[in-house]
Amino acid sequence: MIKSKVGNLKSGLLKSVLFRDTMIYGLTNALYTGLPLLLMPFLVTVMSPEDYGMVDLFRSMGQVLIPILGLSTVQSIGRFYFDLKEEEFKKFVASVVIFQIVSGLLGVILISVFSTFLEEKYRILGYLSVIFFVFNQVMEGLLVIYRVKKEATKYLIIRISSVLLDIGLLTGFYFLYTSYDWTYRVYPNIISVVVLGIVSLLLFFKYGYKAAFDKKLFIQAVSYSSPLILHMMSGYVLNIGDRFLIVHFLGEAELGNYAVAYQLGMAINFFYTSFNLAWTPTFYEWMKKGNYVGIAKVKKIVYLLLPLLGGGIILLWSVLYSFLGNFSKYDIPFIIVVIIVVSYVLFSLYKFEANYYLYSKNTKKLSMLTFSSAVVAVILNVVLLPKIGILGAAIATLSSFVFMYCMVYINNNKRQGT
Repeated sequence: MIKSKVGNLKSGLLKSVLFRDTMIYGLTNALYTGLPLLLMPFLVTVMSPEDYGMVDLFRSMGQVLIPILGLSTVQSIGRFYFDLKEEEFKKFVASVVIFQIVSGLLGVILISVFSTFLEEKYRILGYLSVIFFVFNQVMEGLLVIYRVKKEATKYLIIRISSVLLDIGLLTGFYFLYTSYDWTYRVYPNIISVVVLGIVSLLLFFKYGYKAAFDKKLFIQAVSYSSPLILHMMSGYVLNIGDRFLIVHFLGEAELGNYAVAYQLGMAINFFYTSFNLAWTPTFYEWMKKGNYVGIAKVKKIVYLLLPLLGGGIILLWSVLYSFLGNFSKYDIPFIIVVIIVVSYVLFSLYKFEANYYLYSKNTKKLSMLTFSSAVVAVILNVVLLPKIGILGAAIATLSSFVFMYCMVYINNNKRQGT
């Protein structure tokens, strides 16, 4: 009888829309966010530390522009889908997308105005980052709509098309390039995003979205998304802010060394994010039903597996560094790899604990905790980078993540009375 119940439960799970969509989103996240990690061993063999550092700087700038130029308004699309009627929602989305394009044009103008103060390579990198931001946000807007409408297959097609085009261009450029500078990695990324961004715009028109800006609806979008700006900016400072300080104090070669070590830490983040796509809706459901025992069991598993995963990644790095001779041109102390990986184990545990804040809609307090951690990171980077180099950046990352995790964990225990 027990076997029958288990069999029925398993059969129901496999047939559920939630399970299907979770598998699709997990696959797309694995391919999309895991691509930099998968390409890292190849790129370090053909690119210098300076050029790898420029690639990492481009990736960082593209993320930072989302709250600065876009005001994080794309994130509001998913929330207002449930509040607005169909025609109003289409106007809402159109207003957000138009704003992304206009703010991108403003970004280009600002770079042009201040171009005399920028080195040529940084000016070009700035233009490319803005282009990436605009078309990526248009694509992300469409993907948010697919998610809320539970059209996971269409989501998969767009994501996979972007990845395949990116890899295809990278492969083609490998035979066209005679030397591999930072543009070798950036141009395929730009072209693939532009192409899929244009496709997304065409699909918007196909679905009946018109190029009309509604001021009232846009104000609603900004009102919703503006509190998230502090949280996102603080998160970016924690995750990528040290890149800019490393370039300032130490130069691009050291950024390239640090970026390789950081990619290993991001592997932890990649695996946890894939899990969290599936866990978050389940967590909300269990919290609503009061299934605290089930949540506690999952928590124990997460707290066990994440450190084991971190140890495995450190071991993998030891093997790669020993057998891939081209790593010899990178100066990456082993201790930095260990510190970064441990940092991201703690960061993943922080995100697990942060789900309690998101469920209770206590996002303001979560934002303040993230902001406080970002302040710690900046201060430590400014103090330590000039003295001990990229080891200082690693220590700053670890210290800020320890602070952030401890604060969230302690507050959770107080609220839960444990």
